[in-house]
Amino acid sequence: MSDKSNLDRPLDNEFETIFKTRIAEADEFYQQINDRSLNEDLINIQRQAFAGMLWGKQYYKFDIERWLKGDPTQPPPPPERKEGRNYQWIHLDNEDIISMPDKWEYPWYAAWDLAFHCLPIALVDPEFAKYQLDIMTREWYMHPNGQIPAYEWAFGDVNPPVHAWATWRVYKIEEKRKGKGDRTFLERVFQHNVARIPPLQ
Repeated sequence: MSDKSNLDRPLDNEFETIFKTRIAEADEFYQQINDRSLNEDLINIQRQAFAGMLWGKQYYKFDIERWLKGDPTQPPPPPERKEGRNYQWIHLDNEDIISMPDKWEYPWYAAWDLAFHCLPIALVDPEFAKYQLDIMTREWYMHPNGQIPAYEWAFGDVNPPVHAWATWRVYKIEEKRKGKGDRTFLERVFQHNVARIPPLQ
């Protein structure tokens, strides 16, 4: 028979102490980030915006080859699928924690949105922001022709060229905040992109 004596107070006093400590740590963290020129209302809005960006992180797995062929334990998909959506991206096999436009309505990445997301994220989690921009140029994301995948329902759609701009801005944000930018990150993203651009004839 289970002990029901703690049902009125399932969490002991240690929980309250830990919870208050975590709130204090969060307050201290955001005080280091806050723009001193902002008033209290704007600081609260900024903190809520950061929370929304961090909330948008989500695990994402999509193996195009497996999707085209179907689940081996299930009946095969209709043959039209082999020439349907994203069939030209058979190399794409994504499995990462990625910044989503919205975890509820849009639980997939969109490279254009992601590039913009990385600017505010760089203020609270620069390593994650750099990782996001870097993985989009990896061979299991980027098409062999050099195109960055747009979004799940049409990876081949054309997006404005904001990825390089976002990479540069994240570099400059970190440089301003830390006094030194991450040249390795900058070179890795730009050189990978440039290496895939065919030479002019």
